[in-house]
Amino acid sequence: MKPAALVCLPTLLLVFLGSSYSLPADKEKVEDGRYALLKNGAEVRGSEHRWTLWRLLDGRFDLEDHFEVDKTARPWFGVMLGMPTTPELRKSLQESVAPSDLEAILDPDRQLLSLTVRGVKLNGDKGVGLKCQTTAASIECTGTSDKAKLRFHEPRALFWWYGIPVLLQSWIASPQGSSSNKGPRKITVLSFGVAPKAGKNIQAGMWGDKPTLEPADLTLSSLGPATLVLGDRNISALKYALEVKTLKGDSLSLTVWTDARALVLAVQDSSDPADLIALVDYKKYSSPSPTDQTSPDK
Repeated sequence: MKPAALVCLPTLLLVFLGSSYSLPADKEKVEDGRYALLKNGAEVRGSEHRWTLWRLLDGRFDLEDHFEVDKTARPWFGVMLGMPTTPELRKSLQESVAPSDLEAILDPDRQLLSLTVRGVKLNGDKGVGLKCQTTAASIECTGTSDKAKLRFHEPRALFWWYGIPVLLQSWIASPQGSSSNKGPRKITVLSFGVAPKAGKNIQAGMWGDKPTLEPADLTLSSLGPATLVLGDRNISALKYALEVKTLKGDSLSLTVWTDARALVLAVQDSSDPADLIALVDYKKYSSPSPTDQTSPDK
């Protein structure tokens, strides 16, 4: 009897392990890729964003984005700490976080529901630089030194892209995006406070410090088919102009190139037309088709 028992136990264990591997996963990989900053068609070293989009069991999406820490920020903050500053500014500098990782939860239409950005503090510790949560009636964000909350009577989706093109896709792929040129959309824009640069009187935004949520209008205009030039490559694309204006007059103007599925191929900020953030690697996993498996740069 004992030899039989010894044979049956491993058999049962293998059956159990086999069944555990067939259990459904809590999320399914949809696509991943890499964006990079291009200057004159060449990649800028250290500018890469590597991202993955997952589909959750409830139909929502989980976006992961990983990027290199800005190596110029920490020395600059160190210089500021060595200068005479107010206690408030000193605390802001000490709590500042150089961002490196973003995680965002999107609804089935890929509208932003929540996001968390993590990074590295001046002392080398890891920390959270930004955390935002949206509801049907309000949006609340916590930065490195303060909080912001905006309540509204009508839905106002959160707009913030921090150079992450995947966060722009929902505005183009949504029903409002497909019927562009039909008036602005009411949104909420996330921005941050300001702090003086070292040795200068110029006011410059400090990432994560004193988050501000402002009502704004977003207008998307279709510019029709276009050829996107990336170095020596010509890519057929659809071109859009995306304009954001706050009630106090601040504005953001982006040019966005996408493929037919609204996958963002490149983004250009009008304030810095020499820079182009472009999709340099891409792969689709969920329900692939022959065209989806081909990188847009091929």
